[in-house]
Amino acid sequence: MDEIIKYVTNHPFTVLIAVFCAFLITWFIFKKLFKLAFFMFLIFLGICGYFYLKNPDTARENIGKTLETAKTKTFETLEKGKATYDKGKEYVEKGKKMKEDVDKILGPTKETAPEPEP
Repeated sequence: MDEIIKYVTNHPFTVLIAVFCAFLITWFIFKKLFKLAFFMFLIFLGICGYFYLKNPDTARENIGKTLETAKTKTFETLEKGKATYDKGKEYVEKGKKMKEDVDKILGPTKETAPEPEP
């Protein structure tokens, strides 16, 4: 760790390159997310246009129902995700406890290096 700190303090240009690379990676990730959000918005506009052209009298009602259904399904998915996360967290805790129990049963293991010959 000390060697890394010494290297960074002696070579600030490498830090500049690392920060620039991190910025580029972050930029491209957000750029892709923006494209995805724009694509989803276009799909939403297409669905609204389809409902409007199919039956202009009930288009507002159909779009409202679609939005309500999407909202309901999103919240259901969110709740399922939270439940899955909590269950996974519970399994991790059980695994840690089992590891501690096994370590207690086996006892501490010492890895000793062989004695150097004189």
